[in-house]
Amino acid sequence: MKKLHWLTLILCILGINEGYGQYDPGATMMIAQNNMLYNNTIQSFVNQNIINDLAYANTKKKPSGNTAGKVGLPPNASVFRIVPDGQTSIEVKQTIVDNLKKKNPISGQNLEKALNQYSPFPAYIKLLNSLGLDVQHNYADAFTAYILGMWRIANGQSANPSTAMIQAVRRQVAQTIRPSAWNNRQKQVAAEYMIYELIFANEPYEGSRKAGDKRQMKLDSDAVQQRFLSSNNMDLRSMVVTDQGLTKKR
Repeated sequence: MKKLHWLTLILCILGINEGYGQYDPGATMMIAQNNMLYNNTIQSFVNQNIINDLAYANTKKKPSGNTAGKVGLPPNASVFRIVPDGQTSIEVKQTIVDNLKKKNPISGQNLEKALNQYSPFPAYIKLLNSLGLDVQHNYADAFTAYILGMWRIANGQSANPSTAMIQAVRRQVAQTIRPSAWNNRQKQVAAEYMIYELIFANEPYEGSRKAGDKRQMKLDSDAVQQRFLSSNNMDLRSMVVTDQGLTKKR
């Protein structure tokens, strides 16, 4: 999301050291897409049309097939609580690196070096916390940050959603998703994969935005939109975010 920009990290990931002009935005999205950043736990929610149900709930249209998105009283907040374990965080990061190393050893080594040197994960935790989302300790907050961050990129936004917008979507998420069957580790792993995917999608987008490169910014935005369409049949551009939350465009 807005304010953080680790262009040096992205250049290291891509093995580029001769300047921004040679940066290939598609390569970073390929890394994000192909290396378990979108893991099975997140995919299971998408398969249930959770995000579409959230949006339809505010347009009074009936979601297709699935009742998981019906808005009612929020469940006990404890079902979202995460007690972060340091070793689990290490394992998540190493799994991402190891998967890339299997496909491209040099890129994997560059990614490992960049993540260790620049530590974008805790920086994003801090930024998201400043926006009112405790993604390290609450799964609903992590899911909210993920979908809003991706929505912002896909829709070519520069500003972050307002506090009222963020909290409205957060309430929708809390009323919709049901991770009660998951143990603490499963929630932490899923939350951290979402944040890493957001990092990999946001960095090239922010690099383009801050460089004033509108053409590249659009390509970065399109990459997120197209991946959600092709992988999840989810049209982020058909949705708007207001003080009422996430809604389908009329």
